[in-house]
Amino acid sequence: MRNVDSTAMRRMNKATVLGLIRSHRTTSRIDIAQMTGLNKATVSYIVDELINEKWVHEIGFGSSSGGRKPVLLRFNANGAYAIGMDVQLHSLKTVICNARGEPVYKRDSEIVHVSQPSHERLLEVIEEQARAAMTATPASPHGLVGVGLGLPGLVNANDGTVSRFPGLDFTNWDVRSAVAQRVPIPVFCDNNANCGAWSELARAPGQDSNVVYINAGTSIGTGVVMAGRLYRGRDGRAGEFGHTTVMPMGQRCSCGNYGCWEEYASERSLLRYIIEAGGDTLELEHEHDFVQRILDGAHADNRAYIRAFNTLGQHLGIGIANIANALTPDRISVGGTLSRAATFILPEIERIMKYRALSANRSIPITIANVNSVAVGAASLVLDAMLFDRSERLAEHSGAPAATLN
Repeated sequence: MRNVDSTAMRRMNKATVLGLIRSHRTTSRIDIAQMTGLNKATVSYIVDELINEKWVHEIGFGSSSGGRKPVLLRFNANGAYAIGMDVQLHSLKTVICNARGEPVYKRDSEIVHVSQPSHERLLEVIEEQARAAMTATPASPHGLVGVGLGLPGLVNANDGTVSRFPGLDFTNWDVRSAVAQRVPIPVFCDNNANCGAWSELARAPGQDSNVVYINAGTSIGTGVVMAGRLYRGRDGRAGEFGHTTVMPMGQRCSCGNYGCWEEYASERSLLRYIIEAGGDTLELEHEHDFVQRILDGAHADNRAYIRAFNTLGQHLGIGIANIANALTPDRISVGGTLSRAATFILPEIERIMKYRALSANRSIPITIANVNSVAVGAASLVLDAMLFDRSERLAEHSGAPAATLN
């Protein structure tokens, strides 16, 4: 067991107490002592520090079961903020979240590439929107603690590199360092599905501790939360269920394998299913947001589009049943561009689950994620890392120093 010095122990205790106060609408010093096992004097000292630092407010007295009434404590959700970004090849969602992970600002931006998509153009838009968000951030005692980027592809959260970004023809991009050179606040990076999973976990605090988030869009990404903690694997790249084989002699995938799940349950497979259903994709193939065009057509009763979405939902269901059988989570949440078609794909996913999931796993809820899950999750991971000393910390950040618990 690793030895922990007294300074580190005080920091951990302080983060634990602050995290408990944040997770409850109201609480008291005596409640915290009972929940943590810390003695009352230690809890009182920590709480007084947090009050002085404007992380916690005293809001009155609670009811007494004998003796003095306890002083009620409330977390100051507006004590600090973080920026979260959902970065895609042609679009960017930006949010500002307060210290409770609640969005106070949202902005969607289109990324227009003059010729071929490039990482330089992505960096320009990230900087532009980060600076706009910095200007829009409300005043607070601790200000902005950082910016989190939710990125597609193979992302190493430990060193901030992307070894494969779908649609860009290069590898091993040190995106964290590149962004840190452009914005004056700490920068964090993670896979977009991990960010989505972390955000979806917060939708049912204290109820679900095992959550799988599936980001279904240009590719398939999967974020896994086990026992309330993100599962990253050996090198921070765990969760690539999109590259599990569902068809041994199937379509060639961009990863070099054949028959990967994402070749049958992503945007590019949707175009193939339209052709198989007798439809025409000529006008769709060069549109960045062709999914919305197809969805509009499906709602207008275009039968080829409806059949294509149904087929896509069936293949999503196959992969989801495999995940359910392998991990037995409390909940599986589907996000990404294809989640907009929930009306057409969700019934097919649920139908496939009845046949392919083990009987004990057929009751696992399949939900549609919030549209801003990735961006909110990116901001929340930054807040948890910088303020609450969470083990999910996204390695050492790059950029200027920010507020932390001392």
